[in-house]
This record gives sequence, structure tokens and C-alpha cells, in this order.
Amino acid sequence: MSPSDYPFSLGELIVLPRAVRDRAIRVEDMTSASMPTAADSIDRGAWCLFLDRDGVINSRIMHGYVRSWEEFEFLPGALDALVTLSTWAPRIVVVTNQQGIAKGLMTPSDLSSIHARMREAVVEAGGRIDAIEVCPHMADAACACRKPQPGMALRYLSAHPELDAARSVMVGDTDSDIEMGHRLSVITGGCHTVRIGATHDVHAHETFPALAAFASTIATPTRSPRQDQSVE
Repeated sequence: MSPSDYPFSLGELIVLPRAVRDRAIRVEDMTSASMPTAADSIDRGAWCLFLDRDGVINSRIMHGYVRSWEEFEFLPGALDALVTLSTWAPRIVVVTNQQGIAKGLMTPSDLSSIHARMREAVVEAGGRIDAIEVCPHMADAACACRKPQPGMALRYLSAHPELDAARSVMVGDTDSDIEMGHRLSVITGGCHTVRIGATHDVHAHETFPALAAFASTIATPTRSPRQDQSVE
């Protein structure tokens, strides 16, 4: 797949520094060798781990929305996973579609309160979330930020030019998460995609059954996150 195959104009999205744009390559040129490790991230500069929220960090409410803290439930092992990932990733940013706001099912304040409590719980466990990027628009709004568009990630990267955007990692449990990672790669020159799910995703670089399983490869000294831990 080449940039011409995507149904959006790169010029319409948030513009990254020229040094980043000039590194852009095709998605099919990406290999797992581009995924950062804890050691080479120090040598080659800071990078960002992007995480989907529902279905990765907390339980997804099927055909519904998490509208209050009482409805928010961390997935098993997610808190410990975030603690481990905090020792590995220079930046951790949650990117989440929340069209429940546009539908009037919750307010931006409701969502901010949920996220404040979520971050507090992560900090208390010993981890961190550096930022949360939200798309509040309807699915049919044709905005640049709703996944699979890469606008949320680009917004954060544009505000933090010190990051090596081409070494980004995107972790998510839906097709749109992985597609967002591929679209981001076209613009920045790289993005390692990790699918959270019960079956192997041929479109992602790696597949793990849960965020905890992904984090465990980082916590194990004899293994690198580059190694294939895909579920069958």
C-alpha cells in the first residue's frame, strides 16, 4: 500500500517538522527491526508509545460508552503493564475515539474526570501516562483526528518535535488502531504496530492477547519486544 491509496490528503493533516516529513517511507517498507528497545531509545532519541484506551487499558462496553468512573474497569494486568511500560517508553500517550461526547451521552468534563481518575490510579501503581489525546467527533464527521486517521498522534508529535516520530509504537485492539499506525508511518517514516487480541492480525507487526502480555516481553531480560510473541 502506498500513500496514494489512502483516502486523505497529507496536506490537510497537522504538519510535522521537515526533518520528520523527509523520512517518510511506504508502509510495506516497515519491518519489526524498526521497533525501539530500551537501550537504543537512549542513543537515538526519545520516542512515543501510543495506546488505545477501551479494550487495551480498560474493559470495553460493547455498543456503549464508559460515561463515568464507576463504569471504568481496568483490564486484568493493565495497571502492572503500564508500570512496566513506563520504565521502557520515554513517552506514553493514550489516543482514544470518544464520540459519546458528540452524541450528548457525556460531556467533555465527564471524560476529563474519568481520565484524571485513571491517571491517578496509574501513578499510584507506580506508572505514568504522559498525555491523553481525544477525538470527540462523530464517526461520520470526516475529521482528521478520529482513528483510523492519525491526527491525534500527529497533534502530539507536532507539539513535541524533540521526539523521533519515526520510532513511534501504536498499540490497539481494533482494525482502526492498526490502520492509524500505518497511516502515521506514511507521514513520519515509521510506526511499529501491536494488535491486542485473541487472534493473530496479519496487518500488525505483532499480536498479543493483552497489554500485560506485551509488557511482559519488555520485563523479561532475555527477550526483546522485537521478538515475535504473536498469538495463533
